[in-house]
Amino acid sequence: MSEVVRKGAEVRPLGAFAVPARTAVPIALGAIVAVATVVHALLGLGLPSPWIVPDELIYSELAKSLGAGGWPRIRDEAGFVVGPAYSAILAPVWGLVDDTSTAYTLSKVLNALILSFTAVPAYFLARRFVDTADAVLVAALSVAVPSLLYAGTLMTEVALYPAFVLALLAIAVAVERPTRASQAAAFATIGLAASIKMLAAVLLVAYVAAAALYHWLDSRGTGNWLGRMRAYSLTFAALAIVGLAASVLALASGRGPADTLGAYAVVLDNIDLSAIPRWTALHVAELDLYLAVIPFAATVGACAQGFRTNARDSERLLAAVVVPVCAALLVTVAAFASTSTPGGEGYPENVSRLHERSTFFLAPLFLLGLVVFLRHRTTRSLVMSAIVGVAALLPALIPIDDFDGNVRFQALALVPWVELGDAAWPLGVLAFTGALGGFFLLALRARWPARLVVVPVVLVFVGVTAAAHSSMQWASEWTRSAAWGTTPDWVDAAVPAGSTVSVLWAEPPGEQFVDLAPRHRIVLVGEFFNRSLGSVYELGSPMPYGLPTTEVALAGDRVVTAEGRPADLGSFLLAPCYVHVVGAPVARDPGTGAHVVRVAYPLRARVTSPDSC
Repeated sequence: MSEVVRKGAEVRPLGAFAVPARTAVPIALGAIVAVATVVHALLGLGLPSPWIVPDELIYSELAKSLGAGGWPRIRDEAGFVVGPAYSAILAPVWGLVDDTSTAYTLSKVLNALILSFTAVPAYFLARRFVDTADAVLVAALSVAVPSLLYAGTLMTEVALYPAFVLALLAIAVAVERPTRASQAAAFATIGLAASIKMLAAVLLVAYVAAAALYHWLDSRGTGNWLGRMRAYSLTFAALAIVGLAASVLALASGRGPADTLGAYAVVLDNIDLSAIPRWTALHVAELDLYLAVIPFAATVGACAQGFRTNARDSERLLAAVVVPVCAALLVTVAAFASTSTPGGEGYPENVSRLHERSTFFLAPLFLLGLVVFLRHRTTRSLVMSAIVGVAALLPALIPIDDFDGNVRFQALALVPWVELGDAAWPLGVLAFTGALGGFFLLALRARWPARLVVVPVVLVFVGVTAAAHSSMQWASEWTRSAAWGTTPDWVDAAVPAGSTVSVLWAEPPGEQFVDLAPRHRIVLVGEFFNRSLGSVYELGSPMPYGLPTTEVALAGDRVVTAEGRPADLGSFLLAPCYVHVVGAPVARDPGTGAHVVRVAYPLRARVTSPDSC
C-alpha cells in the first residue's frame, strides 16, 4: 500500500488499517516499550535473589531511607556518593510497600519499564538522521541489546541507559543548533545522567569536543570555526561555573576537587598511563563483539564518510557525535581498568575486567550508525571490506582467560564463549565474527534493506541474552542458597514488629581484604530482605567492601567497645553459626546455621572458626 496524504496528514499502513503517521509512531513506540518491558520483567522475576553484592544492597538501603522520608543512608550513615537519582526512583516502591519481597518484585518490574523506555529517546535521536521507519527500527534495536537483563538487578545501569541516550539526543541537538535552550538542555540531561552514575560526567568533555569537531568539519576552508564556537558561550560559562562550584565544595569539605567524584576519585590517583592504550583497544574489541560486528563496522564506515569534504550534513553530525563520545567513554573506562592499586570506599584491589556494563550505553549510536550507513552506502567497497575485516578480527585479540571470572556481571558478550570453553577461542570466535562480516559484505553488494541486514544482529542479541540470563539465574540461585534456607525475611518473622536486630559478625583476625565467601551473603542479602536488621558490629578483621560497621572486641568472653567498655548491642542479635552468643535462642535458619538470639547486658560470646559449621 502506498503512502497517502490526506488533509496534510501522512498516512502509513499498520496491519490491516491505515493510520496517520503521527498516530503510528506513538503506537509503534508504545508497542516496543511494552514488549520489552514484559519480556525483561519476566526474565528479571526469574531471579530469586539479588546477587551483585554489596551493590544491590547499597541501592536498596538508599531507597529504603529515601522512601521513609529521610536522607539517603546506608546502615544509618549518610551515603550520597553512589547513584542517588536511581535510588530516588526506587524510593516510592520501598517506602510504600512494607513486604520486602514484594518491593523487590515491583522494583524489577519498574526496572524493566525504565530500561525499555530507552526506545523513546533513541527514536528521537535517530529521527535527526533518518526517516520515521528507520528511526523506529533503531528504537527497537536499542532495547533488544543483552544488557536489558540488568532489569533483574538493582543497579544504576538501569536508569543510566535511558538517561545516557537522552543526553546523546540533547548533545546532537546542541551541536547542530547551538541555541541557549539546546545548550541548557544538553547540560541538564548530562547532569541527570551524572546524578545516576558519575561516569556520565565524561559527556561534558564529549559534548564540547563534538561541537568543536562538527563545526570544524562544516566550516573547512571558510576560516569561520572560531566564529561558530562563540555560539557556545553559554556552554563555556556553565562549564566554568561547574568547575568553580566543584572546587569550592571540595575546599569547604577539606578535600581536593577530584574528591567530588566520590568513589571514582581513586581512578585519578591510580591511572597507569602506559596501560590505557591496551585497555582501550580491549574495550573496543569487546564492544565490537557485543554489537555483533555489523553495526560496529557500519558505523566506522559512516564516520569515515563524515570526515570527507563531500559528506552529507547528517554524516558529519554522526561522526562529530560518535567519535568524541566513544573516545571519552572508552578511554575513561580504560583508565579505570588500567590500575592495579586498591580501590576506593573499601573496595578490593582492582582485577582484570572488561567493563562492558559501562560501555554498552554506546550501542544506540552504533545501531544508528548502521542504519545511516545503509541509507547512503557511499564508502568505497575496498575501504569497507578492510573495515569489516578488521572488525571481524578484533574480538579474537581479547585474552578471554583473563576475564572469565566476572563476565556474567561485567561483560555479557563473553558469557557464551566462556561457557563454551577454551576450544572455542580464538578460532571459534574468528569463524563466528568472520561469518557476520561476510554476511554484511554480501548484503552490501546485494543492497539488501536494513530490516534484512539486522537479522543476524538480532539473533546474536537473543543468543547472548539467553546465555547471560542462564548465567545470572545460576548466580542468583547460588546466592539465595548461601543467604537463607527457609524464607528471605526469616529474621523479620522471628522478632516482634518494630524490633531492631543488630548483627554481631566475626572475621579471622589479621586478614586484609578477602573475597566474598558464601557466609557473607547471610548479612548482605539478609539486610536486603529484613528491615529489622540494624547496625553491624565486627569482631576481628573488617568484612569485605567496607560498608559502615562498628568495631568491637572480646575481653575474655565479654563483648566490649574499642574503648574497653561493655558493648550494648540491643536486645536481639543476628550472628553466624560460628559466633556463639549467650542468650535465649529466638530463631535459627536451617540452611545457613545463622541464628537470632535475645541477649542481656553485658553481652557475652565466643568465636570459633568459620569452617567449624
